Amino acid sequence: MMTNFPSQNLHLNLALLFHLSNQFKDQLIGRYFADAGVTAAQFKVLINVYKGVVTPAVICKHLLMDTGAMSRMIARMVDSDLLLRRPDPQDKRQVQLALTDKAKRICQTFEREALDTIITDLTARLTPDEIDSLMALLLKMLPDELPARHLEYAEALSDDR
Repeated sequence: MMTNFPSQNLHLNLALLFHLSNQFKDQLIGRYFADAGVTAAQFKVLINVYKGVVTPAVICKHLLMDTGAMSRMIARMVDSDLLLRRPDPQDKRQVQLALTDKAKRICQTFEREALDTIITDLTARLTPDEIDSLMALLLKMLPDELPARHLEYAEALSDDR
């Protein structure tokens, strides 16, 4: 197994490493929620609704999914008793999504247990200093508005506790 990658290595460029890291994270999420019958892609929809993003169009933007794929996934999630579809009170042509009790429990489990387990598995080969460095570099790389909306949610959560 290679552990030191020269920066000129064209086979393992930064974009590929981000992609592989994302796939690894999704595999860990998928494994964690497999017994609940929830895929990583479905979990991303659930956690968006849990955080208050209730329209399929906005979730599509957050997850970079096309609307057709999102509609099919939502239909499967409604059939699996994970989501409820309700008419938008302001625009009857649109729908708003809500979590079922089953889905709320999955999201609460993620907040209480799964997040720590998944992050621990994801960073198992890193030292605490490397984890801190990785976080600092990722925050530096991202546009401020992307982590900001998640920080607002995290702060609201800590206020509720």
